Amino acid sequence: MGQPLPETEVLIVDGEILVRGPQVARSLLDASGDTGRWLFTGDLGHRTEDGYLVIDGRRKEIIATSYGKKVPIGPIEAALRGVPGVADAMLVGEGRPYCVALLWVAGAWTTELRAAIDRGMNEVNRQLARPEQVRRWAVVSGCLSIQRGELTANLKVRRQAVAAAHEAIIEGLYQGSPLPGVHHVGTLFSEAGS
Repeated sequence: MGQPLPETEVLIVDGEILVRGPQVARSLLDASGDTGRWLFTGDLGHRTEDGYLVIDGRRKEIIATSYGKKVPIGPIEAALRGVPGVADAMLVGEGRPYCVALLWVAGAWTTELRAAIDRGMNEVNRQLARPEQVRRWAVVSGCLSIQRGELTANLKVRRQAVAAAHEAIIEGLYQGSPLPGVHHVGTLFSEAGS
């Protein structure tokens, strides 16, 4: 994001960015109930050594596993969308012992695509801390839709709507039961030789 604006103070508390300055609307401060006049932005971030502010995500975009581990959704889903063949992804794990993911692909489903996705998922998992790793994933048939209420107008995933629509698949990923409407179920480091 760069350097803070003139006359603006930035404080980072528990990873959340707080700001104070003349440009912060008094109504926002009054609504937050903060007597110190700091605006809790809901953005997570940090400062670089040279004082630049970096936004890492949103506080509400954090999964808290049943073990109390905090997992950032945004960077992991971005990495999952970077897996060859994956058009969209949704990480699940709130209140659960580990993370799983729903994946959607662009184009036809093939055995080559299956292998590429499993390799890509294993590579993403190798770069993640253990609580962040995606233990199981399902490649879901079809695609996400604005008309079905799964995407916003600017194509962001409506997490609750997608979770409700795919509840049986999510439960199956955790219970190991058969999954209706999926092309493939992958597991952490299931690739031969991994």
